[in-house]
This record gives sequence, C-alpha cells and structure tokens, in this order.
Amino acid sequence: MASRRSTSRNAVAPGLLLLLGGVWQAAGGIAAIADGGYFAAPAGYAFAFSIAAWGWVHLIVGASAVAVAAGVLRGSALARILGLALASASLISNFLWLPIEPGWSIAVIGVDVFVIWALATTGDRPLTAAFKETDRDGELTGPAGEPPHDRLHIGGSAT
Repeated sequence: MASRRSTSRNAVAPGLLLLLGGVWQAAGGIAAIADGGYFAAPAGYAFAFSIAAWGWVHLIVGASAVAVAAGVLRGSALARILGLALASASLISNFLWLPIEPGWSIAVIGVDVFVIWALATTGDRPLTAAFKETDRDGELTGPAGEPPHDRLHIGGSAT
C-alpha cells in the first residue's frame, strides 16, 4: 500500500499540470466555438478548417485531459499513458493552431511540454513495472502468489 501512496503523491505535479493544460485547451475550444469572429485563419493556411471545427478539436482534447488528470492524481499507470497521449495530441493541435492564436498556443504548448516530461519521469518505477503484480512488500509475484515467470531462476536465486 505504501508504494501506491507514494506513486499518487509523486503524481500531484503532473496531474495538476495536465488539469491546467486541459482546462486551457477546453477554454480555447469553447471560445472558438462560441465566437468564430474573434479567430481568423491567415490567408493560405494549409490546415484551414472552420474555426468551429478547430474549437471542437480543442474542446474534446481538453475535456479528455481534465478527465484523465483525475486518474493521474490517483496514481493510475494507465492514466499516465493516456495523459502522455493527450498531452501530445494537445501539443500537436496547438502547434497547428499557432498561426490563428499564437500567444495562447505557445502558453499551452509550454504546459504540454512540462506535462509530457512530468508524466514520463514521475514515480519510482517505470510504467511497465506498474502492470506487474506485487505482494504487500512490493516484491514481484505471479498469479496466486507464485514467483513471476519473467525472472530467470539460476541456482535458487532470481536474476
């Protein structure tokens, strides 16, 4: 249980950053959907969807990031992976939104970079270790408390 608590404590910063980035992303999406007259794509912009379509993209990515942030704050490894994917999607969508609203996009891209870094480096173990079963002492176990099958046992010791 102690490892779960420490993992969730280590996830506070990336969880809050993901929440902040998601709220900013969703707010930009709502602004684009509500009043398309404020935003205008420059002439000849290659990714010139309607402003409302971009707004929906930002709103969906932002709302998803807010939802996943709750899982990150609880220390879920799956939420960390989804958070990495959503922060990457947010970064890409804001990069494409850059000619339309440069100041806002740069701010959200900056938060996304910190989210990706924080989620990738959070915790005392890699993401793959979170999917392996452990006993109360934090030792890896297999099904029903058996030794794990992915360890090589030579001479009675696990290596």
